[in-house]
This record gives sequence, structure tokens and C-alpha cells, in this order.
Amino acid sequence: MKIDELNEKIKKNKEKFQKLERDKKIKLSEENREKRRKRARNLIMLGALFEIEDLHKEDASALLGFLHENKSIFFKNKNIYFKIGENLLQNRKKVKNKEVNEIGKDEIKELLELVNIFKSKNKDLGVFIQEKFKKKLFQDLTKNEFQIIKEYIKNL
Repeated sequence: MKIDELNEKIKKNKEKFQKLERDKKIKLSEENREKRRKRARNLIMLGALFEIEDLHKEDASALLGFLHENKSIFFKNKNIYFKIGENLLQNRKKVKNKEVNEIGKDEIKELLELVNIFKSKNKDLGVFIQEKFKKKLFQDLTKNEFQIIKEYIKNL
């Protein structure tokens, strides 16, 4: 009877051990996957930086040689380069956001045409913009708000 009990305990402990081994492998796999994901993201970001500076088409050997020869200069002036890079990225982001969100000359021309449509329906586009978006100038509208105005006019 004692041997059967011991064998049962051994069996249960083996099962527990096997489960812990599986859990350990799963955890290691998740950690490795996360490391690979972070590495891939970092490499993509570095590639994007080369693209921003229009160096992405240059020969890899030439770029590596340049980086190798200038590595000590980089580390010596890293803080200066950090500030320069930060400014470049911020300016790029501002330009990109402006291009994506703000309406341009073509949309303003179309808005001026929409003013006439509003007038023909005895409505005031300026009042609509102020009430709906809390804005006073056409150029302050985003492209999304411009689309809302166009949809509204379709339903007038």
C-alpha cells in the first residue's frame, strides 16, 4: 500500500514538473518573441531615418564605412546630434500633421462654392461652422470637418 501511495505521489510530482517545464518554455518563447519584435521595430525606425535623409538607396558598404569612420565623432557630440535630430523630427511631424489635417486652397475654394449652396437653402455656412466646430475661419478646419460639412450639405 505504501509503495502505491509513493508511486502516485511520484506520478503527480512528475506531472507538476512537466507542467512547470511547459510553462517555462512558453514564457521563454514569449520573451524571445518580444525581444525580436522590439529589435524589428528598432531596425524599421533606423531604416526610416535613412529614408528621411534620402540615404536608403545608398550602398550599404559605403554607409557602413562612413558610420564606422565617424563613430567616435558621433559619440563625442551625441548630445548636439540628439538636439538636431529631435528638431528635425518635430518639424517633420508638424509638416506631416499640417498636410494631413488642414485643408488647403482647393478645399477653401470648394467651401466658397458651398457658401452659395448654403445661401440657396437659406442657411449660413459660417454659422454652421461656428456652432458645429467652434471655429471662425475656413482655414482652421480639418479635412475631417470639411467632409462633415460636405455630408451635411448632401442631406439639406
